[in-house]
Amino acid sequence: MKRYLQACSLMILLLAAVACGDKTTPENKQASVGSGQPSIFRSLSPQEAKSLIETRKDLVLVDVRSPQELYEGSIPDSQLIPFTDLAQGRTTLPTGKPILLICAVGGRSYAVGQYFSGKGYGEIYNLSGGISAWKAAGLPLQQR
Repeated sequence: MKRYLQACSLMILLLAAVACGDKTTPENKQASVGSGQPSIFRSLSPQEAKSLIETRKDLVLVDVRSPQELYEGSIPDSQLIPFTDLAQGRTTLPTGKPILLICAVGGRSYAVGQYFSGKGYGEIYNLSGGISAWKAAGLPLQQR
């Protein structure tokens, strides 16, 4: 029960951080962070994401859905880091490389991107519309 309450508290804090974040540029946020490096957070259409995947070989694809949601398929070469694990602090995002965040419809990945962008992660992208939009665009998925 204590673990459940901690998870709920972390999710509420994460959602509050997103809700209270800078609304002036929700799709393309750039700000200086403590290290002096620019922090980029931007949502991309499926076509823009596909182009980024093809051109940025250092891009890390992070799927924040639950393992049970993978039946819908996943973007090739993406790694699963469930939202609940991130919210509970059991794991964190990789550092030092650009990240493309993916979820079912774009909400959880957007929240994670807002949160980690505020923590000084350099370059974070969100797949707008998530796997649903990716599928609707006819882009390739793999079954795990």
